[in-house]
Amino acid sequence: MDTDDLRSGEEAARTNERDAPSGVPAAQGDAYRRARAQARAAVSDGLLDLADTRLAAEGPAALSMRRLANAAGCSTMVFYSAFGTKNGLLTALAHREAERWIDAATTLADPDPIAWLDAVAATLHAAADARPHHRALLFDPEVGGEAVAQLRSAVLEAVDRAVPGAVEDGVAEAVWAGWVGALADDDAERFAQVQRGLGHLWAGYVAGRAPSS
Repeated sequence: MDTDDLRSGEEAARTNERDAPSGVPAAQGDAYRRARAQARAAVSDGLLDLADTRLAAEGPAALSMRRLANAAGCSTMVFYSAFGTKNGLLTALAHREAERWIDAATTLADPDPIAWLDAVAATLHAAADARPHHRALLFDPEVGGEAVAQLRSAVLEAVDRAVPGAVEDGVAEAVWAGWVGALADDDAERFAQVQRGLGHLWAGYVAGRAPSS
């Protein structure tokens, strides 16, 4: 969304701040409120797109509300109206990054669960390595806690789909615990070491779950 779109969205959101005029039919009032919600969502998404791009290009210093507002061609109040506080903006960015990781990693499919685990590990590490500022934000406990919990839940579910029973047996949690520490540290060598250990653990578990012939 470019700055003209943001300004248009800002004007639409301001226009829709009012309640529906009195005396209009209920259906029209509902349509008015839906339009207002859509305008606000469009503005929030556009502002988040801008912040996301600036964080990737310039790092956390770019996330000053004033700098972002200047870049968007709007007032800082538009950002505060959309996110409440700067931490609200950072939390929204962390959730968006978690969703990227989830989409990239948990949609992978491989009939071989051992190859699947290696592919998921490689995908998560590539995501962390490609966007280091976003990785740091995601694992910042002040703003990323809920987003990391969301990522954890998705990973556990994916591991359990690969080998049903992995959550109940505690293996899925062991996989997540191994990954999350190395991903948060952004240490490629440590991640490789962790994945080798998890690979042995996972291979043994998969073999133990295989039906005997």
